[in-house]
Amino acid sequence: MAIFNFAEVFGQLRGEMAKSGKTKADEAKVSTYVSRLAAAKADRRIFETILAELEDASAVSSADLIAIAHNYNKGGRKPGSKSAALAMIRKRFVEIVRFHAKNKVAEKVRPW
Repeated sequence: MAIFNFAEVFGQLRGEMAKSGKTKADEAKVSTYVSRLAAAKADRRIFETILAELEDASAVSSADLIAIAHNYNKGGRKPGSKSAALAMIRKRFVEIVRFHAKNKVAEKVRPW
């Protein structure tokens, strides 16, 4: 015989967990950071400056950072945490840098 009902305990915990992640992202802040990241293109110095602002805990909330990463990546699966969002932003920047480097090499090789 159980002292307490497991369904009640898990139901209460599930309700608390669901309430914790319901904050909305600030759309103005998200669009500002996404446009700044997009404008940086392959410039590492500008990108690192913006990334340092994003890593600062007081600059953006976790909901904002997740929305920034999702919009900068132009869709895909949303990250689940701040660290995953920062990793997604870094990965997208590396993809952009590789794309620009590949095009520079291709321009030298193209006969037209």
